[in-house]
Amino acid sequence: VFSCKCLVHAGHVQMRDKAMAPNPFQVLGIQVGAAEEDVKKAYRALALQCHPDKRPPEERQAAEQLFKDLRQAYDILRDPEKRSAFEAVYRRPRSCQRFPSGLAASILRRHSRRPRSACTSDLECSWNKATYREREKDKSGPGLGLGAHGIPSVTSTFADHIWFARGSASVGRAYKGQEAEELASDRQNALSSAARWLRGNPQGTCLLEVRGCSQRGEVPCRQQEPLAKARCEKTMSFLTKQLDVPTDRLRWASHIREDFQGVELIGMRRLCVDGGFLNDGSLLLGDETTIPAITRYLLADPADDRMLFFEVTYTEDFQALASRRKAALLAALGGPSRLKKRVSAGTRAGSNDEVVFYTFDRFP
Repeated sequence: VFSCKCLVHAGHVQMRDKAMAPNPFQVLGIQVGAAEEDVKKAYRALALQCHPDKRPPEERQAAEQLFKDLRQAYDILRDPEKRSAFEAVYRRPRSCQRFPSGLAASILRRHSRRPRSACTSDLECSWNKATYREREKDKSGPGLGLGAHGIPSVTSTFADHIWFARGSASVGRAYKGQEAEELASDRQNALSSAARWLRGNPQGTCLLEVRGCSQRGEVPCRQQEPLAKARCEKTMSFLTKQLDVPTDRLRWASHIREDFQGVELIGMRRLCVDGGFLNDGSLLLGDETTIPAITRYLLADPADDRMLFFEVTYTEDFQALASRRKAALLAALGGPSRLKKRVSAGTRAGSNDEVVFYTFDRFP
């Protein structure tokens, strides 16, 4: 999202904050010179989609900022004088105009040209496989083999349940060493299998989610969440310290379960799509085909077992921007009702400002 604090002088935009480019046309996902009715339609659709009251509690703060920026962009484009000043700066030759991506792509296509359906041929929607191969070749040597729909060809999927002793977060023998040794060995062997799965696939193609779980009634209610987190922390510590798994190949979550106490391990495979953003400060992806391609890939599964996780990485002091990008992408990918509960996201400090998409099967 863009902070529209700028001064327009003689056709040049002097930005108060270089990292937050205030282009109201990109905020609303419309072309420069769009009709007033199109501006109004885009704003109303996005405002409804991103309203803080419609987002989960953990996304509300980012959604509030996103909502404010949408309103600010709309107010600029409603004012003829301000709009003409911005048009003078951002107008491009007609042959150079293109549709933006991300949050507004589906809204813009809906009333600007024929929308792409979930069954559109992949020939109409590039996955940028060549770009991905070249990028991964630079990182890790030989290019990756690519499977159907642009998924890296990993050796196999991975998922496992690891049971823990009641009320314990110990990966080793629980109850101060009183637990049967074979139970502790089973836990450690399962974690070793997960580490081998990660090492068997090239760096950057897989992610392992560690879900710490506590069972209802296992401990008093106020201790359930701390126990789930402790199981997750102990498991992460064992993977990184004992099995030398890099921390950037792991993510964690905690859950309260009805019939399981322990840790769930979910292996995620990276989707080969371009996750670069349009520019510094933008919520829009540089490749307009990414969001519709991922949507089609998810909707192609009739059993709705195909899940998606994406991670927005950020550099330096751009954590707040990463949170807004995450909220915008969640809104864009959660458009079809079938996908709302199948998409999750996170943010992480990294060396680049980009988003990485992973797919995995629903855990049984």
